[in-house]
Amino acid sequence: MYYARNLSGLGLLLTLLLVLPGCDGLGDDLSPSGADRRAEVVAGSIGAQPSQQAADFRLTTSTGSDFTLSAHLQGGSDPADVIVLYFTMWCPVCLAHSDYLYSQIIPRFRNRGRVVYALVDYVSGSVSGSRMQELANGYAGSDFVTLADVDQALQHQLNATMATVVVIDRTGTILLNEDFRDGSALTASLEQQLP
Repeated sequence: MYYARNLSGLGLLLTLLLVLPGCDGLGDDLSPSGADRRAEVVAGSIGAQPSQQAADFRLTTSTGSDFTLSAHLQGGSDPADVIVLYFTMWCPVCLAHSDYLYSQIIPRFRNRGRVVYALVDYVSGSVSGSRMQELANGYAGSDFVTLADVDQALQHQLNATMATVVVIDRTGTILLNEDFRDGSALTASLEQQLP
């Protein structure tokens, strides 16, 4: 018994000796510098941050039509001045935000250029599920187009999460990509961009 216990203790010691060299640098997290270690954003590069270009994407709307970003950019088949994407999981917070968009933002900018307002459903998992949510929440036939992000590809592409709002101008440049909060950043972005 004594021999077996010592043998298992020796095994644990040897395991620690093998693992510890791989833990080099873990102490850095114990005294963070506060410096931003993210890669610097290069304006005009493809990415998800403001000043970067949004990569083209194709999704299906809740009514089964194709929605391609490039079709809504200048030179596309259905150009807009601005594309607003709101990522929803149809939760009460998301519905409060989308109701605010519907009742405050859309009327305010209705006569100032062409804006595409899209609700990006990244949780329903199917076009029919997105359609059911759209109908259940009263947005069918509204100014919103609901996009079914079935495999969450757009969510990942734009590093979005619940209540993320992304504003893209007609050249494909991302103007805003952040949590919705109170709508003031979206309003300011549209005020600056629209005629």
